[in-house]
Amino acid sequence: MGLRAPAEAQTRLLDVLALDTEEIVINRTIVDAHAALVALDTDEEYQRLVREAEDWADRHDEIERQCEHLESDIRAAKSRIAQDREREKGSTDSKELTSLEHEIESLERRIEMLEDQELAALAERDEVTGTWNAIKIARDSFHDARADAQDALRSDIAASNRRLADIVTARAEIVASLPTDLIELYERQRERYGVGASHLHAGITSASGVTLTPGQLHDVRVADADEVLMCPDSNAILIRTAESGL
Repeated sequence: MGLRAPAEAQTRLLDVLALDTEEIVINRTIVDAHAALVALDTDEEYQRLVREAEDWADRHDEIERQCEHLESDIRAAKSRIAQDREREKGSTDSKELTSLEHEIESLERRIEMLEDQELAALAERDEVTGTWNAIKIARDSFHDARADAQDALRSDIAASNRRLADIVTARAEIVASLPTDLIELYERQRERYGVGASHLHAGITSASGVTLTPGQLHDVRVADADEVLMCPDSNAILIRTAESGL
């Protein structure tokens, strides 16, 4: 004689099946979430933005030093002109005065050239600063968005783990209420075939999605309510309910 169990006990296997199915889905979700966290930790786009910000920071420092150097050269030239003007006031030597005037003219031309270079450098500095600031904003925005995404993923993982703990508790309570030989058969078929129970709904088995043949449905129809039947397609325990279409 085959295994028998109260119809109510067999139906409760659907609750176990639902929990087992949910556990599989949640575990996959956790694996995917961990993979997403790893991907965020090694995100190439963020690393590119970090490197680009560093490159523009170096360029900004370089042009800043250039501007400071030009400004220093201009101050030095103007200071030298001021000294030459003072020397002119106290000199009566025509040769010295001529030499000083030539030097002043040369310094004034140099100042003009330096000021042109300084204007160009200042314009470039403004452009570099604008680009650098934009890159920093993009980098920081990306970082903030990534941090939010990481927090959300960690929150999802924590919630999933809490749900897994609830599933373990709920499953244990149901299993404790079922006949030992019935749950052992369920676990054995689940381990072998991937699913332990299959709901017969409108003549279709949920485990395989296959419609039973008329002959198979007849066998199910004439079986006793407490007789434990096996799904001919999935080898899972076939669960009969009012929706089975018998």
